Amino acid sequence: MKILEVIPIARGINTDTLSYFSGNDIPIGSIIKVPLRKRIVPALVINSKDVEESKTEIKNSSFSLKKIEKVKHNNLLSKKFVDAAEETANYYVGTIGSVLNSIVPKALLENIDKIKIPENNLEDIHLSQIKSRFDGAGKTTRAEKFVVQSNNEDRYAQYKSIIREEFARGSSVFFCLPTIQDIKKAKESLQKGIEPFTFVLHSSIAKKNIVETINKILEEKHPLLIIGTGGFLAVPKNNISTIIVDKENSRSYKTQTKPYLDIRKFAEIYSTKTNSKIIFGDLLLRTDTIWRQKNNELVELSPLKFRSLTTSTQEIIDMRSIHIDSTKKEDPSINQENKKVFKIISENLEKKIKSSIENNEHMFVFTGRRGLSPSTLCADCGNIVKCNSCGAHTVLHKSSIENFFLCHKCGERRSALEKCSHCGGWRLTTLGIGSELVEEKLRELYPNAKIFRIDADITPTHKKAQDVADKFYNSPASILIGTEMSLLYLTEKIENASVVSIDSLFSIPDFRINERVLNILLKIRSVTDKIFTIQTRDINQKVFDYATKGNLVDFYKDEIDDREKLSFPPFTTLIKISISGTKNEVLELVENIQKIIEPYEIDVFPAFIPQSKGQYGVNGIIKVSTTKWPDKELYEKLKSLPINILINVDPDSLI
Repeated sequence: MKILEVIPIARGINTDTLSYFSGNDIPIGSIIKVPLRKRIVPALVINSKDVEESKTEIKNSSFSLKKIEKVKHNNLLSKKFVDAAEETANYYVGTIGSVLNSIVPKALLENIDKIKIPENNLEDIHLSQIKSRFDGAGKTTRAEKFVVQSNNEDRYAQYKSIIREEFARGSSVFFCLPTIQDIKKAKESLQKGIEPFTFVLHSSIAKKNIVETINKILEEKHPLLIIGTGGFLAVPKNNISTIIVDKENSRSYKTQTKPYLDIRKFAEIYSTKTNSKIIFGDLLLRTDTIWRQKNNELVELSPLKFRSLTTSTQEIIDMRSIHIDSTKKEDPSINQENKKVFKIISENLEKKIKSSIENNEHMFVFTGRRGLSPSTLCADCGNIVKCNSCGAHTVLHKSSIENFFLCHKCGERRSALEKCSHCGGWRLTTLGIGSELVEEKLRELYPNAKIFRIDADITPTHKKAQDVADKFYNSPASILIGTEMSLLYLTEKIENASVVSIDSLFSIPDFRINERVLNILLKIRSVTDKIFTIQTRDINQKVFDYATKGNLVDFYKDEIDDREKLSFPPFTTLIKISISGTKNEVLELVENIQKIIEPYEIDVFPAFIPQSKGQYGVNGIIKVSTTKWPDKELYEKLKSLPINILINVDPDSLI
């Protein structure tokens, strides 16, 4: 009889290890299935002892050990992979099991007995090797870390060269991407000449096919190119010497469930454990990443390109002076001189779209993502209401006492009982232009045009979105209306593109929103051959000028200066704590947390999220110097908090 120490691979477990007993002798490093509460979950065996050796511990235990009845096991995860999961758990204040549950694809965990691990891949994992979480266990020599910022064509030319070099050395390459569409596009570009040695792994592949592909990868002795999402780094191919993380600026790398980890961070930690080279690349790298390169944490693979070039003609249209909608029928009862009707499409853009149709060209029309908080503007002059402190867009919030404007970037709050700062008008109103509204307007203006739309409402699946994109590309004189998700499907050049609505994005509670907007604009600009047009009611936003000029260096300077003034990343690590419950319960918890985390301070403010009736929610932000996180003392304090309190390290949103 054996006592097994295991790491449960599941969410909602506030401990790293559990103990079970089994009549089978199960090798250390195996993944098995264990009973946990009312479910069966996978678990990693990290230690095994004879019952005779543990009699005293069993007698003194406050709980009875459960027995594992049926055992199917496999040494799927390498020690270095588990070490990387442990360090990632340190950073995101989670358990090793919750990190493994978030990273390792379900197709692997559910088919462990079907994956054939070569004997030379096996590694023992002992409990004694999972040491104090902050003692530097498992460190290797410093791995090489590179960055590349350039257009897609140049980047992929460099990637192909690197893959050839690694193949010549007998090494494999893992090419990591955030989405399935990115993977399919990368495969088309990278596999030429090495098709038999290129493998693709992502969640939409059938589980049976995933297992077959993994077994082929493990059997193949020739160097390989593996293109997949980050979780498939779990595949124990022991000759991977280079990890390429492309589309580094993508928000899809951050998981949306607890422990809210970032696949980019895990990949970097894993590359250090395996002493592999890692390369981060994109058209526009994250500001944090460029800052790290400037501070010698990362090395330029080639000189970073801070000037983005294009062949298209570009124009920014100021919509503040455009109010009267000429498409509306005249009403003799209305004084036409004083008539103020909100106009979605400017006459300038109407002409460009008409010309595109007449010339049998393609036109892409971008609108803000559905469900965004609206901008607040003056109905008289079109001026957008902004924060007095940081200049970001404010959002009008309703209150039983008095409506108020809230800045979702710095948190400034002020009464909504104010006049327009531009014209002195009282008619301040919330406004949002959605993709459906734009489609309705374009069909009214161009009733005979072929108009398509890609957004989460009308194309909720990858297949539907791809079908729409294919029809658009195969239809001359067509218009495609799309939100941010549609950019994944702009895989070929188009003649014309326009941004009808993007101002509302600035009201999103994300301190990285300028970077996100610039990234969107650069992506659209990069696929546009002839004419690129931006409509805005916020003409003074510098990001529009940076996008049309491809001026990345001045954008970075402004962005990093703003981040430093506000003590935002990369100068600090932000830790968001979210609490909900009855008002008295929440206020009591907040008071206790403030005492627990001393000497660190926590800024607490209402959580502007939907709550159940009678529920009250708050968020708190803790700022820790980047050089001091993870901090062992604060980590232990945060881990001691009740499991229903959500902890999000490096959050996208502050509210």
